[in-house]
Amino acid sequence: MPGFIEPDQWETFLNEFSKRNQLRPTRLEIVGEIGDQEEEEHLPLVGVTFDPKGSAAGSVEIILGTETGADERHIEHTIHNVERIAPIIGLKGLEDGLGFEDKDGGKTLLLFEQLPELSESTSDTREAAPAPA
Repeated sequence: MPGFIEPDQWETFLNEFSKRNQLRPTRLEIVGEIGDQEEEEHLPLVGVTFDPKGSAAGSVEIILGTETGADERHIEHTIHNVERIAPIIGLKGLEDGLGFEDKDGGKTLLLFEQLPELSESTSDTREAAPAPA
């Protein structure tokens, strides 16, 4: 992991991160006093935003699923009082997600998932009908 993103770069970094990784399947984990809790799995990333001003200043919002809340597979998770943001880089040097820490020490992990691949045995293996003579 290359380290933490400087706070004055959060807004720009998260906007660019969202564009690069939009629609990738995710897993969202909250690590707290009661242990790890998985919030969701396999929802596509819509975006991650930082709010530098207003009543939600210092918060990060993670939006997964669909762009609107009209679909039941839509999650908006807000992390208040963010202290640190770190990219999670995989073995191949690709972005595997983001780690967030709030001022109370709570951690949130946004991880990218690999969807299970369909095996070749699920493909259509029916033989073609013989051509009419």
